[in-house]
Amino acid sequence: MKSEVRITTGQWKTLPLGELMPGRGESVDPANHPDETFDVYSIPAFDSQQPEVLPGAQIGSTKQAVESGDVLLSKIVPHIRRAWVVGKNHGRRMIASSEWIVFRSSRVFPGYLRHLLVENRFHAKFMSTVSGLGGSLLRARPAYVAKIEIPLPPLPEQRRIAEVLDRAEALRAKRHAALAQLDSLTQSLFLDLFGDPVSNPKKWPDPKLGGLLGFQQYGPRFYNESYSADGIRIVRITDLSEEGVLDFSSMPRLVVSDEDREKYALRSGDLIFARTGATVGKVALIHPNDPPCIAGAYFITMRFKDSVVPIYARAVLTAPSVRAIVAKRSRQAAQQNFSGPGLRQLPMPIPPYRCSANSPVEFVR
Repeated sequence: MKSEVRITTGQWKTLPLGELMPGRGESVDPANHPDETFDVYSIPAFDSQQPEVLPGAQIGSTKQAVESGDVLLSKIVPHIRRAWVVGKNHGRRMIASSEWIVFRSSRVFPGYLRHLLVENRFHAKFMSTVSGLGGSLLRARPAYVAKIEIPLPPLPEQRRIAEVLDRAEALRAKRHAALAQLDSLTQSLFLDLFGDPVSNPKKWPDPKLGGLLGFQQYGPRFYNESYSADGIRIVRITDLSEEGVLDFSSMPRLVVSDEDREKYALRSGDLIFARTGATVGKVALIHPNDPPCIAGAYFITMRFKDSVVPIYARAVLTAPSVRAIVAKRSRQAAQQNFSGPGLRQLPMPIPPYRCSANSPVEFVR
């Protein structure tokens, strides 16, 4: 779960974010400085938490100049809910993508503002400023973001809040690492019990996955729906970890029609398969207590017949040999992509046991 700033706004004064925006800042066209090396705070670099170090000749468009301590907030969908504090100056000019909204003020501690810009209540207000034609053309409008009021406690209190949330964030990172180790252990147990699903050394009956599906559909694309805290969660690629864990707290919410909700809402036991991009092949299982959600356009939803227990099917799809097939076949397209027909052709050996609903490695007759 995302760390959340728990602040009662009545405790301190508030101010509009516009007062923290530096206004029209300096633009830099790196093409005019082909031999100069820059620190580039790009949207793709966010995941590594390190700016790209590139010569001007390799930077494709005009950027905005930023300073140490600036706080950057992504305004482009689907890369929302990303806030980044500009790091130390290493003797190179620091520039950032125009897809960041920049905040700069001596009145705010950067770490506090970073946490506040991704907490749930602010995020709901932020998403109400988004407009566009859909897909990657959806962007938050800075002029509207500037009107959002935020609480501004004294600087010492800002630092204290940031320190508490930094510790919570570190614990969350450790939890993800532990889940990765657990996932590796589960895979080892699975292979020991059933063998590799591609080579199938135990000679289980080996139908193709498609013949075991009761239902399969691509996720929808939404264009004109409004963002609202009362809407249904939309699962994005970034909400699914390598371990197959969904982060429901980070998902945007859309108000969709009753018809779309009935058609696309995920059910307990559904598997969602990431079909495109660098994360192709990641799989998540929907559990009984998961909140209502819809898998977005970059997913394929699968619902299996009663002869296959979903948790077993997920273990097959995340086996290294099956992931290798997905990776190889998806690279054959111009853009990394794995199709529904390709998914249906994957192996799904069926052992003569049914998986218990209580454990990924407990099987009963």
